[in-house]
Amino acid sequence: MRTLLRWFGFGLGALVVLLALGLGTAWVAVARGMGRQYDVPAENFIAAADSAAIERGRHLAVAITKCADCHGADMGGAVVLEGGGFGRIVSANLTSGKGGIGAEYTDADWERAIRHGVGRDGRPLRFMPVLEYVAISDSDLAALVAYLKTLPPVDRERQTMRVGLVARVLSITAPDFPLLSAARLDHRAPHPVAPAPAVTREYGAYLAQVGGCTGCHGAHLTGGHAGPPPKPPAINAAALAGWSEEDFTRVLRTGVRPDGRVLSTAMPWPATSQMTDDEIRALWLYISDPR
Repeated sequence: MRTLLRWFGFGLGALVVLLALGLGTAWVAVARGMGRQYDVPAENFIAAADSAAIERGRHLAVAITKCADCHGADMGGAVVLEGGGFGRIVSANLTSGKGGIGAEYTDADWERAIRHGVGRDGRPLRFMPVLEYVAISDSDLAALVAYLKTLPPVDRERQTMRVGLVARVLSITAPDFPLLSAARLDHRAPHPVAPAPAVTREYGAYLAQVGGCTGCHGAHLTGGHAGPPPKPPAINAAALAGWSEEDFTRVLRTGVRPDGRVLSTAMPWPATSQMTDDEIRALWLYISDPR
């Protein structure tokens, strides 16, 4: 019995050592990833300037790309998540106020950050959803940047971001965890050709990616992503087989499911409620078509 207990103690000790080595490896690997320099090709990107483009950019920021979900209603930055082993996840102040990046960023800097997830210093931005934004069209990006450049200044210094152990481990073990998404992009790939805005399945697919549906619910909308709960459910055609277009529209407009349950704002229905009717119809065409 004593021999068995001794061997059990040895085994438990070995497991503790292996666990410590694994956690240490994750910590070091993520630290190296955060310090990596990216050589993003320079582009002749110029933001739009006309009022129609700025209004289009405002709509994109609020209803589609949902910038305010992380950066706050005033785009002055916010604590997105804190605790639970994730550390403190904070977003940047996008305005030209004190502590903001708006006064420093050039059009090229905005393009690099939004489409590539890379900051002015060449290092990767953390928790920037570039796997979704990489598909944004040139015209939509030009409009979005035009709007961001008009934001009223907010004086708010950015708090220190701390990437905790759980976030570091997930970034190594879960391929879809968005800590350092820039590492998963081909920064020299040509921009995808985006479909024209219309009530089409193709435009719905574009909205699903750029709008973050695929980022939360999975590339094929079959559910889930690595991160804090609640886990996003499947929203593909099979999962919504009993839904009508009216049911789908009601959820995006009010957050109320067909069974009467009100969704939490983890599902960003306050943002999707501001989508146009045509955008919702296009998104429904994409989601309800199983091909």
